Amino acid sequence: MKEKRISTNTKTNGDATLTEEQRQHYIEVAAYNIAESKGFISGCDLESWLAAEAEVDCLLA
Repeated sequence: MKEKRISTNTKTNGDATLTEEQRQHYIEVAAYNIAESKGFISGCDLESWLAAEAEVDCLLA
C-alpha cells in the first residue's frame, strides 16, 4: 500500500519526504523524553509538547 503524502505541512530534506503523521510521531517521542527528563512533573504537558515541537521543527528545517 502506498503511503499518503500531505502536501501542506510536509517537510522535505533532499529526496526524503516526511508526512505530517511522521512529524507528529517524532514530536510525541520527543515530548515524552522531555517530560521524562523532568520527572513527569504534573502540569508541564503543554510546555514539554511545545519544546518538542520546536526541537523537531528545528531539526527538520
